[in-house]
Amino acid sequence: MPRNDLTCRLDDGSVPVLVLAGPLTVRTATRVETALRKLLFDRGSVLVDVRDLEPVAPALLALFTSTLSAAGGWPSARLVLLGRPGPVAVALRRSGMLQEIRIAPDREQGRALLGLRPTRIRRVIELPDTVLGVRFARALVREACREWELPSGVPARAELVADELVANALVHGRGNRSLLLTLDRSGLRVGVRDQGAGTPDPDTTSGQGLRVVAELADGWGTTRHDVGKTVWAVLRTR
Repeated sequence: MPRNDLTCRLDDGSVPVLVLAGPLTVRTATRVETALRKLLFDRGSVLVDVRDLEPVAPALLALFTSTLSAAGGWPSARLVLLGRPGPVAVALRRSGMLQEIRIAPDREQGRALLGLRPTRIRRVIELPDTVLGVRFARALVREACREWELPSGVPARAELVADELVANALVHGRGNRSLLLTLDRSGLRVGVRDQGAGTPDPDTTSGQGLRVVAELADGWGTTRHDVGKTVWAVLRTR
């Protein structure tokens, strides 16, 4: 018989284990996200036992990847799930989230997986709504490239791309702005999200910054969201 509420229990140790049992709903997901964020920022590495988790809405499992990316992702923030074959594991696999977060059958194997870099790493950072956002973004890109050990030539291009994308968002975007960094087999993706709808044409005077992005990157584009957009560029790392 399903539980009426979700329980969170912390087993502390050299690596903390957050044990979840019960239904994952919109209300309980907020509690899990708060607890997980605190552990990632305070301890860096966390195991999350989801063997007794009941996903009422499988899409809510995205809280694990979003919280991890907001905490900086690997190697500064590391997260491994403990689970068994079942609905949760199937939902994670179908969604592609296991590219960012590995799943292990027990704590011993979970601790071992914490030392392995995932197939995909993401970082999401809110930017200051001033010209300081450009300098801040460059520093964030530089640090990510260093921690992710990207080859020579990529960091300098990535900084310049971030520079232009943030400047573009400050001029043509609106609302909150975030820097999104993703590293996977396709390369390094640098994106800036804002809550505006307009994107300048790179062939116009107002879109010269995007022409620079097009010259530096191996591909770029705009992804529309229900609210706002993300302008992104990809730099091959191989």
